[in-house]
Amino acid sequence: MADAQATKKPGPSRGILARPLDALVFLLPLILCYEVSSFTQRDRVIASDLLQRFVELFGPAGMWAPGIVVVVILLATHMASGERWRIHWRHVGLMYIEVVLLAAPLLVLNWTLPMIGGSLFEMETFHRIAMGLGAGVYEEMVFRLILISVLVMVGSDLFHLDRMPVAVVAVLVSALLFAGHHHKPFGAEDFAISPFLFRSLAGVYLSVIFWYRGYGSAAGCHAAYNVAIVLMVD
Repeated sequence: MADAQATKKPGPSRGILARPLDALVFLLPLILCYEVSSFTQRDRVIASDLLQRFVELFGPAGMWAPGIVVVVILLATHMASGERWRIHWRHVGLMYIEVVLLAAPLLVLNWTLPMIGGSLFEMETFHRIAMGLGAGVYEEMVFRLILISVLVMVGSDLFHLDRMPVAVVAVLVSALLFAGHHHKPFGAEDFAISPFLFRSLAGVYLSVIFWYRGYGSAAGCHAAYNVAIVLMVD
């Protein structure tokens, strides 16, 4: 047992803000805001629809299915961690501060490669904010938590490749797919190099946040950036 533990490769040091239970409490208001908005707004985040279609492979699923998937995954991750079922409210509060600060580089990148505009801004402000929050939660779930984790698990654990090169490839793949899914045929936008490049770089940045700070911080940073863009346009 001692030899097995000694040879086990350590994961990234994410600190206190990466606890899945705290991340779930942090993200619940974002999920609820998006899902409530969806009752009166036809448009849905593409990643949310992808999660719903996946769930529907196993049977009928309601519109709340994507949110339930997020909750179940975070609860299962916390259970697997073996940590106590205790919410650290101070840590949850700190996450709101952290994600605002982490969103600042994305706003600078947006100034370099402008991204403001599109059909999203034809909605009312509340729905725009809700869509931005939903995009943060569900796109980071699909392209960071699920995709990167699966690619690293397959490359490192199944094929026994070096973890760091596998992680780099996983980050690049997730960033490119994240950028590409906004364009046709999956998204509504025609392909354009500037938004694709912006989202690819943003995807790499969000992947680094996910790797070192956890899913909650990556989703919160993404959501904070989206809300800031909505408020800037208004």
